Amino acid sequence: MGVGTTALLYLILAYSEMRIIRLIAHTRCTSGLGNVDTEAAREIQAKLSTLIDEIAANSLLQAIPDDGGPDIKDYNEELRTLQQPKWLKAPWLYTECFMYRLVATYFTTSTPFWQSFDVFAHSKRLSFEGSHIGTVELVKRFRTMLDAIQSDEATDEATQKAIFEEMVQISLWGNATDLSLLTSLSVEELQSRQGKEAREASKANVMVDDTHQVWDLLSTLKKEKTLGEIHYVLDNAGFELLTDLVFASYLIESGYTTKVVLHGKRMPWFVSDVNLGDLKDLIEGFAHGTMYDSIGAQDKQALQESGKYWQQQIDNGTVEFAAHPFWTTQHPYGRMAEVEPHLYEQLAMADLVIYKGDLNYRKLTYDGMWPKTTSFKEAIGPLAKKNLDGKGTRSLVLRTCKSDVAVGLNPGVEENLPKDWTRTGKYAVVSYWDAKS
Repeated sequence: MGVGTTALLYLILAYSEMRIIRLIAHTRCTSGLGNVDTEAAREIQAKLSTLIDEIAANSLLQAIPDDGGPDIKDYNEELRTLQQPKWLKAPWLYTECFMYRLVATYFTTSTPFWQSFDVFAHSKRLSFEGSHIGTVELVKRFRTMLDAIQSDEATDEATQKAIFEEMVQISLWGNATDLSLLTSLSVEELQSRQGKEAREASKANVMVDDTHQVWDLLSTLKKEKTLGEIHYVLDNAGFELLTDLVFASYLIESGYTTKVVLHGKRMPWFVSDVNLGDLKDLIEGFAHGTMYDSIGAQDKQALQESGKYWQQQIDNGTVEFAAHPFWTTQHPYGRMAEVEPHLYEQLAMADLVIYKGDLNYRKLTYDGMWPKTTSFKEAIGPLAKKNLDGKGTRSLVLRTCKSDVAVGLNPGVEENLPKDWTRTGKYAVVSYWDAKS
């Protein structure tokens, strides 16, 4: 583990500790945090401080205390398999997951007030509040797209494909709020030369693009009327979650699926990952008109209509949220069929599984230092083939590159890229493999 990654751990832990200190002061002043909860907060703060010191001293990783979670045993068994490494020598992906799971126990073993506390909720809300311009713009485009679908304006296959490509791009770049490269999602612009040029421009930094394979799959399933569920493994809260809701709703309204299952995290995870509270905050904040105070009445109405629309989708069961414990384990996803066969079976029954973001990509590819020309099929290991029961999954990953691992590039492509291209967030991959066929 390098100096940069170690510094990142420090920053995360220091932020968590500062949030606890500020919360104690704020809550005691406003709502009278009791003495028991205040003392518990100081204990959490002390544990965070100790952990920072242990990482700085390159101490041995210690077993995670049992908080009743089903994943603790696996974490500690793998720790023994790794022969209890030091913080700066352990495999990076395992160490990251280990740290977040360890920090979670500081809260889950505390008082009831702290057990459900999301130490990263404040930063997630601030980030989303700061993206109000992009949020309003995307919601307006989403409403335009819905109107086109519901009025049967987009009936020809070329326009339907153009909308699909645009939806993929919006979801792919969902951790950015600059929509300038994308079209307005109106049928007229999508069909225009300018619209085609905009879509091509948005693909310029997509180093692997299997979008056409996924389009062929979904359009065929729609024509054959053999639709099932699509499962969607989320990444970040805030604006990116909004893009994911837009994509999920598009897939439903366009007749490419009967239901979308959104998979989030059951605890605060990697600072910005989506949990149920984040989804509720977004939908209720939109529906009740409380998300943004500074926007105009028409914009607020557009958000309210969208919030009510998504709440209705959840109420009628066409969109569902799930938070399986597997997503907050250290396991690469190739182990899923072995360690969580029920979850694997659910995904194998789906028409498609969409994985969002860098962490999911790392877990799909074992966070391995593969040659960049390694095929996606090879890198995802067991997920690239059927299991012993003859079941397989279709895996689509939409990932903005923010870490070293990357696969699927054609020979010669990387030579023309900056040395740090996998870390800047300016490049992306859309990788797909069908293990059902």
